Amino acid sequence: MNDMELYKMLEIPDEVEKRLLDYGNIRTADLPEPLINKILQRSQWSQGIEELQNFLGDDPDGIKILWELLRIAGTYSNEGYIKRHISTDVFTATMKFCTRFLREHKRTFQTYRFIWAWWFPRQISLNEFRIGALEYEFVDEEEREIAIHIPSDADLCKEQVACSLESFYAFRTKYFSGWENTRLTCSTWMLMPELKEFLGEKSNIISFQNMFEIETVDYEATWYMGWIFPGIEKVDENLPERTLLQRNLKQYLLNGNKFGIAKGHLRITGQ
Repeated sequence: MNDMELYKMLEIPDEVEKRLLDYGNIRTADLPEPLINKILQRSQWSQGIEELQNFLGDDPDGIKILWELLRIAGTYSNEGYIKRHISTDVFTATMKFCTRFLREHKRTFQTYRFIWAWWFPRQISLNEFRIGALEYEFVDEEEREIAIHIPSDADLCKEQVACSLESFYAFRTKYFSGWENTRLTCSTWMLMPELKEFLGEKSNIISFQNMFEIETVDYEATWYMGWIFPGIEKVDENLPERTLLQRNLKQYLLNGNKFGIAKGHLRITGQ
């Protein structure tokens, strides 16, 4: 798959596509194979991305590193999907991770910038897949788990979540049969117990939360801010109140309370 085919498939914004092509035209050196191999191995993701950033030098808008990672996606990753007979639809939905975050940065900061290179190895190394509304990451570490991630554009209504899980179980059976007894986990602000008070039982988020058995709650974690209050890190009276969640959480935080991130496992593991 050539670069333009991939950009069109992923619906990369026109402005970003032009900048990617401009970089491709002036690029003078291919990535060393050992560096690519690090980016494709879970245990070396962080080191690989750090070395890639150093290799590329100045890259304020992340276009260089995005180009390089998309090139890996269009070659190594695409070949991996083809060898495993995984559908192009899953490939496209999964790799649109980068498109989604480009558009979100534009919406929040009025400029296109790619700052999620540190996460992209999950998708390009065939460790994470988007199946319907949700993403599923096969975490092969000391304690195996399948981590559910919630894309910002996910429809969390009961029907869509159930459809995603059902499709994922079939996907797992077909392509990752050795993982069928592995528990599904989720680490997110959406599992925080306080949300029942903020949103009420009829909320799609609460419906999703009720599917999990909460294991841990981290009240020191603050990265929920970027999801609930995009582009804002400071808690003060200037926090927006455009949604019910923002209004209730803002008051909760201003009263000196802490929010955070909870982790749980899916109560029903499927087939």
